[in-house]
Amino acid sequence: MLAASAARQGAQGVEGPHPGSRRARRRPKPKRSALLTVAAPSLCVLGVSAVAASAITTPDGTSHSEDDLPLAAAGDAEAEVDEAALAAAEAAAAERTAAANERLDTQLEGLTAAADDYADRASRTQGRMDLEKKKAEEQAEAEAEAARQEELRPKFFVPVDQRGMSAVYGQSGINWMSMHTGIDFPVSYGTPIRAATDGTVRTLVNPSYGNLAIVTAPDGTETWYAHLSSHVHYSGTVKAGTVIAYSGNSGKSTGPHLHFEVRPAGGAAVDPAAWLRSKGLSPN
Repeated sequence: MLAASAARQGAQGVEGPHPGSRRARRRPKPKRSALLTVAAPSLCVLGVSAVAASAITTPDGTSHSEDDLPLAAAGDAEAEVDEAALAAAEAAAAERTAAANERLDTQLEGLTAAADDYADRASRTQGRMDLEKKKAEEQAEAEAEAARQEELRPKFFVPVDQRGMSAVYGQSGINWMSMHTGIDFPVSYGTPIRAATDGTVRTLVNPSYGNLAIVTAPDGTETWYAHLSSHVHYSGTVKAGTVIAYSGNSGKSTGPHLHFEVRPAGGAAVDPAAWLRSKGLSPN
């Protein structure tokens, strides 16, 4: 309204004088400053209104001008793109991490299985080693016990359990063509006869000795057992004290008894009683 009034006033100011009395109707020219004084506030108001109209308040309470709207929209779009890219990067990183963890889990499972297998094989190996060690220890103990028993085992025996002699070494008489080459044990028929030493057995039949068993000891000493009724061992190795035969009355004999001789190195006969005593045994 101020602008319209100013315009009308301006229009009136520029109209020409009425044809009538020119002097009487002459009016002084309006001052330009008055027009400017009125118009300036009006222009300021218009400018403020325009600025106010162009200013927009966003939902977040921030005011922006119309010129700022495209920039704000572009910024928001760029932020959304950045957020999407960040989310995609984070998702890709998470996927890579998950894949790496899965590979690591697979490797760990493989290592665990391998470790378990190794532990199982090691346990079985240790078990076999322990068993072998135990067997070796048991064998060593058995061998040691056998050696101890062997050490304690008597190495010499009187050939019969009954003591006492009916004829001695060197004795002469009608029963012998020359002196007696052994000693006689007056045992009953079928008495067990034991090997006097360790050794190898052989048997034979002799007209004078009858059924004869000979045991050859490791040192070559021979012990003879004559007038037997039967043999238990005809050959092979025996230990001292083993029953090798049974007494009898075979050969040139006046009754059941055992004729026993000792021949070192298989040579001439020696006194069996003295030989037995030298071994800590008594025939009497």
